[in-house]
Amino acid sequence: MRLGFYYHVPAMKQDGILYMPGYQGRFVDSLASFSEKVVCFLHEPLPSEVTLMDYPILSPNVEWVNIGKRLPVPLRVLLGRQYAASLRERRDELDALLLRGPSPLLPAMASAAGKVPIALLLVGDYLSGVDDLPQPRWRKEAIRLFARWNSSQQLRVARRSLTFVNSRKLYFEYRSLVPRLVEIRTTTLHEGDFYRREDTCASRPVRLLYVGRLDRAKGLLEMVEALAQLVKQGEDVVLDVVGGEVKGDPVVEEMKEQAQRHGVSDRLFLHGHIPLGEKLFAYYRRADIFVLASKSDFEGFPRSIWEAMAHSLPVVATRVGSIPHFIEGAAVLIPPNRPDMLVDAVYSLIHDPMLRKKCISQGLELAEKVTLESQIPLMVEEIKRWAFPGTD
Repeated sequence: MRLGFYYHVPAMKQDGILYMPGYQGRFVDSLASFSEKVVCFLHEPLPSEVTLMDYPILSPNVEWVNIGKRLPVPLRVLLGRQYAASLRERRDELDALLLRGPSPLLPAMASAAGKVPIALLLVGDYLSGVDDLPQPRWRKEAIRLFARWNSSQQLRVARRSLTFVNSRKLYFEYRSLVPRLVEIRTTTLHEGDFYRREDTCASRPVRLLYVGRLDRAKGLLEMVEALAQLVKQGEDVVLDVVGGEVKGDPVVEEMKEQAQRHGVSDRLFLHGHIPLGEKLFAYYRRADIFVLASKSDFEGFPRSIWEAMAHSLPVVATRVGSIPHFIEGAAVLIPPNRPDMLVDAVYSLIHDPMLRKKCISQGLELAEKVTLESQIPLMVEEIKRWAFPGTD
């Protein structure tokens, strides 16, 4: 199968090698393992994004078609037909097109596909995240209007497409509206990534870890508050935060100020962006507890939870998005916006080895079922059945 792929995350070539951010690169490489060819219609990175292009594509059957710079969203929408021109020119070479969304150009790319069968991979919901944006009210309302338009256009595409969702919320939202809906688990894990151990918290300080975007909607300020309260209670804990800053969100400076006010600046470590792979996995291996205090139902399912479980970490997370649907019973789950309950959850894991070991073993068991080797073949087979009906 010759598969086209679009998402708004960029790619670049350097010395003849194609690079992408690790989470997208691993996904594309895995698609290529089960396809004759994968043609990626992707933007080139802005100067500020070049350092994020840290994963070299390994598969020789992956081609990058540069659709241009990733301009601000309003311009991309206005210039949608121009951005999609290269897909329009190459569509006769494709058996199917996989569009990841939500994305500003998804409607334009779907239109450019013509008669090429389309599969959507939906991993979130723009509308659910608007209220958490660090923007003035007028700008939030403008973004909300765009999000509503984009969602309506996305639904129009879904009604004539095969649709994958990695969120139980999206599954319930779409199940009566689209002809073929499949719930999947999106992941970055290979079978060889696992790090197995029976227990953590064997030494001090206890290392708490967060991995993901440095976005206030992830509950980062609540994590710092919980860190301070744990220290106040006499716990020897530190918080490692791994991830890149989100443009326009000053949450990193706010975290530093909050840590300083509470006297825990020496216990908060901000490591910035770390490439997916061994460098990132080293942080999971030296951690004791993984924490995610996300406040938004915008969450599909964070890949970092699977990564943490694959590295034998007990997980504390909030009951948002698909998190409770996917890992109920294998993690300590708490309501969002409750740093006091985050404190209690971390405290219980530190002092209850039976609870820790239960979370570790059940988390490993779940993560083993969501590797790229297990999930991507299922996705590709569904796309083949959609693109070539009657070949089952």
